[in-house]
Amino acid sequence: MSQRDRIMRDAQRTAGEAREAAKRGREAQRKDRAKRSFSTSDHRHCSVCWAPIPLDEDPAVCSNPECAEKQRKRESSRKRLTVMLYLFPAIAILLVFLQGIGASG
Repeated sequence: MSQRDRIMRDAQRTAGEAREAAKRGREAQRKDRAKRSFSTSDHRHCSVCWAPIPLDEDPAVCSNPECAEKQRKRESSRKRLTVMLYLFPAIAILLVFLQGIGASG
């Protein structure tokens, strides 16, 4: 057997061993990852400070009074915006409609 054939055979054997070692390493990492996974109890987060709170908490605010006040302000602002989004276009449509009736009559 020539030196070239021996080197080729040894290189193929080494490559096979490297593949096997890499495969074992990936399997070991996968098992370690599965062992390390943790579980937490089901929860949600405060919509202001993102602290964990129980699922049944409604509204989604922690027990901090500052968070409760901030949430109350946000909610009233949201309601005010909703009213404005419907009221102002309705007034504009009403004015256009009244102008149309006044021009034709």
